[in-house]
Amino acid sequence: MFAFKVWGKFACFKDPLGISQNITLPIPPKTAVSGMLAALLGVEDYLNNSKFSGFKYSVVLGNSITKKTFSQNYINDYTKNTKTHINNLLKFNIEKIANGLRDIKAPQKPINRELLINPGYIIFIDEFELEAEAIHNLKNRICKFSFYLGNSEFAGNFEFLEINKFDNLYFDEVSIDSFLLESDIKNIDFEDGVLYSPLSFATALDADRSPIASKNLILSNNKIRAKNIEAFKITCGDKIYHCRFV
Repeated sequence: MFAFKVWGKFACFKDPLGISQNITLPIPPKTAVSGMLAALLGVEDYLNNSKFSGFKYSVVLGNSITKKTFSQNYINDYTKNTKTHINNLLKFNIEKIANGLRDIKAPQKPINRELLINPGYIIFIDEFELEAEAIHNLKNRICKFSFYLGNSEFAGNFEFLEINKFDNLYFDEVSIDSFLLESDIKNIDFEDGVLYSPLSFATALDADRSPIASKNLILSNNKIRAKNIEAFKITCGDKIYHCRFV
């Protein structure tokens, strides 16, 4: 098992199960974390690599979840004519150059887009086959590809977090720092004033980025009190985290 912190100014984690890019998930789904690991290690075709789907992960909020909606103008398919445009430039075809890269049949489309503001997370990874390589790159701040938070325009930072000890234990009562599984709902000791949110997202994608597996979770704005449950007790320096994994 190993852990690292991620943070940035903005993030947007689109759910592959959804049909809209307007809404962001509050935490990075497993598919986004797979992409982060692939960026660290320089693996391009990670969607076809079982090493990047067979691991387990957990997420602890480092910062409170803050969302804002922004208006953006998107130009449809603004790169699909790049090669043709370059050829026209080489041929000095003024008439075709004047049209630029925009597809006039697919003009700008203004949308309202939800973003996470100043997101921060602690990510725990278990049973990752390339753990030694990932730890080496995290410790030495080596990232083979651009490291981003959901979308490529939202650059992310990362930092290795040392784990001193971890054990999977059974607890009569415990405060969980991460999400819980939907099947854990019977174990939750619900408290007044605590927000509990159901969350569903894809955990694996095929080569065409279509979801082939998913999980239903429960996320909270606070620690979740639970009874009669198994969880990992993870010691990182002077802090202890209790986490469930998917």
